[in-house]
Amino acid sequence: MREFQILLLFCRRIDISSNMGKIGNMAVTLLLLIGTAFSAQAQLILVLSLDECRDLALENNKQLKIAQEEINKAGYDKKSAFANYLPKVSVSGIYAYNNQDIQLLSDEQDEALRNLGTSIGTELGGSLQQMQQNAMSTIQQVLANPAADPALATLVASSPTVQSILQKIQTTDLASTLAPTAASMNALGGDLADNFMLDTRNVFAGIISVQEPLFLGGKIVTYNKIAAAKKELEATKYTSEEFETLVATDKLYWQIVSLTNKLKLTQKYVELLQTMSNNVEKMAKEGIATMSDKLAVKVKLNQAETTLLKVENGLALSKMLLCQHCGIDMNTNLSLADETLENVEVSETTPHYTEDDIVANRPELKSLSLATEIYKQNVNLTRSEYLPTIAAFGNYVISNPSCSNGFQNEFDGFWNVGVVAKIPILQWGEGTNKIRKAKADAKIAEYKLEDSKEKIMLQVNQYERQIEEAKSYVKMAEEKMSDAEENLRMATLGFDEGVIASSVLNEAQTAWLQAHSDYIDAKIDWIMAKVYLQKAAGMLNK
Repeated sequence: MREFQILLLFCRRIDISSNMGKIGNMAVTLLLLIGTAFSAQAQLILVLSLDECRDLALENNKQLKIAQEEINKAGYDKKSAFANYLPKVSVSGIYAYNNQDIQLLSDEQDEALRNLGTSIGTELGGSLQQMQQNAMSTIQQVLANPAADPALATLVASSPTVQSILQKIQTTDLASTLAPTAASMNALGGDLADNFMLDTRNVFAGIISVQEPLFLGGKIVTYNKIAAAKKELEATKYTSEEFETLVATDKLYWQIVSLTNKLKLTQKYVELLQTMSNNVEKMAKEGIATMSDKLAVKVKLNQAETTLLKVENGLALSKMLLCQHCGIDMNTNLSLADETLENVEVSETTPHYTEDDIVANRPELKSLSLATEIYKQNVNLTRSEYLPTIAAFGNYVISNPSCSNGFQNEFDGFWNVGVVAKIPILQWGEGTNKIRKAKADAKIAEYKLEDSKEKIMLQVNQYERQIEEAKSYVKMAEEKMSDAEENLRMATLGFDEGVIASSVLNEAQTAWLQAHSDYIDAKIDWIMAKVYLQKAAGMLNK
């Protein structure tokens, strides 16, 4: 797996567009590399430059991936906010089973309606029977006493038609005659009662609704502005995280360069002490040096070897950390392009940036500026809560039983359109106080932005001074290193000639080691000071 990652990194470093004429050679090289990469004895060295380490770190940094997802989330919020401009369409449906039908009449009314014919027949039959009895009584009185009403008595006695009518009245059974009519009226009343019983055991209903906001106090416009600002805010957070990743990469890179050079320096120091230890041991045998001189050199050698071991372990751990930071196998045999410190060229010119450039490029200032804008929009959003709102709506409703045809068991529908408005009248100062609070938050954000501007400009000036100081330290370290080299040369010659004690030579060697170490530190500090200045000015990724 490690060899495959190394192979991929090797392929990425090849500029195919500039080597089209060497495709054959490249293919052979790649095949040889594949064959060697999977060999058990293969010891490939992956050489990376600072830019390649930066690219790998940016590509594999989990925090950057999280920041990118936050940008995506803010983009979705922005699209969601824009959707509030468009009409909302919804569809709803329902089915319900009821254990009873809906009855519009009470039980007493239902019973009365179903016995309508019987009730009417009873009352009508009684009235007709009374009339029948009255008529027969009157005729009998006239026939018994013709003098009381001669004309009627003569008509009854002489008219066969009247006599036939009187006979029918006397012989007619009114109850039997009215019975069919009463039954018919009972049936009619039952039908009417059934019609007042709605069949609602199985109910189906559906509605299609459309809503369109016409005026919401500027809330939708404000939401869209806030969503756009939040997306830019997440982008500035991504840039800030990118800066932190680049600075961490540069720290690890130049730390490895420093340790690599100090390792070489320590190895040379150990070699000098080993040579000196051998010489002192020979001189002790000849009686020129004392046992104390021999032991003193031996102690120094042991200390130097311990230091060498620490530097080796520190370098190995630093390389593993850089590999992990760049997303490659930690066991990769890593080498950096700038491991020879003398080959690193640092420009002596200090870049200068205007305040406008810093404000425009520094992600922290961008974030505070966007936060200030969001707080200002929040004032409008709070105000919109207490302004009138107007919205239009339209619905189409379908149901079974039908609502427009006597609740028949059939699907039928109707539509409606309208406008709804809400006007706040009295909140007892709630809205005013909330708006004042939102304005105070916006003012606080402005103060924080101005304060951060001042601190960042001070930070930029400090880094500019640090660069000048680091430049001076490098020149001083170069002079000190040159003096230490000459001092060591003279001490070595004096020791070889026997005119200088071993302790003096050891002091010269220690001074030489310290001078070279100071030079390495000064040059790394100079490089990192430039990186910190670029970060402070917001130009690290430019």
